[in-house]
Amino acid sequence: MPESFIPQSEIMQLLHENSEKSFRHTTYREENRRYHLLMQGDMAAVEEAVRISDPQLQGKLSSDPVRNMRYLFIIGAGLATRYAIEAGVPQERVYSLSDLYIQKADILTTEKELRELVREFWTKLVELVQLSRSEKIFSKPILSCLNYIDAHFSSRITLRELAQHVGMHPNYLASVFKEELGESFGSYLTRRRIETAQALLTRTEYTYSQIAYSLAFCSQSHFIKVFREKTGFTPRQFRLQHSDTAFSAFSG
Repeated sequence: MPESFIPQSEIMQLLHENSEKSFRHTTYREENRRYHLLMQGDMAAVEEAVRISDPQLQGKLSSDPVRNMRYLFIIGAGLATRYAIEAGVPQERVYSLSDLYIQKADILTTEKELRELVREFWTKLVELVQLSRSEKIFSKPILSCLNYIDAHFSSRITLRELAQHVGMHPNYLASVFKEELGESFGSYLTRRRIETAQALLTRTEYTYSQIAYSLAFCSQSHFIKVFREKTGFTPRQFRLQHSDTAFSAFSG
């Protein structure tokens, strides 16, 4: 058997050192308070997350203070995404938000910046839960459809494909989808793609053809036509007018 990376004696030594310093990790109940507040859409979760991110309340994950706090942020963010999903937020939206903030944490260089990042991340996460709770509660098949759409956004998605995914007849799914969301499957998919196109136009330098094909429009001309119908602008006009405007990819 290969030698253990961390022998039992080292674990016992750390337990002894923690006892000598009267240090104890936060309890399971204390750890979970912020997540339960998050699931209720309660902004108190933000302050609790900031408080609990104090390295003095956590174990030592690295001898480097900044790296230690970065590790704590990543662990907290990973757990928080699961609770947000349980609260009804579409999982791809939550995972995308988490991925972006973890990437940001990876390049920050001070503890102060990381504490500010904790506050911002948890605020946005609570806002997503609040938005989800303010909307009509979706049935499991429809929530599964929304997650599927988010995960396959760059591909051509058909109602038949979606119906097969959730095990429903296409006609029945179309009826349930419209009843719960207030719009047809086709209308919802187009709206989400146009919203994403707006984000790409203002936050990237992608060409119109790149945006068109990345969002599964059959051609650049079709993309421009639909975009104009839905926004009143051509993609070029929209980019010129909104190039300096920060657009949230998680709105709507």
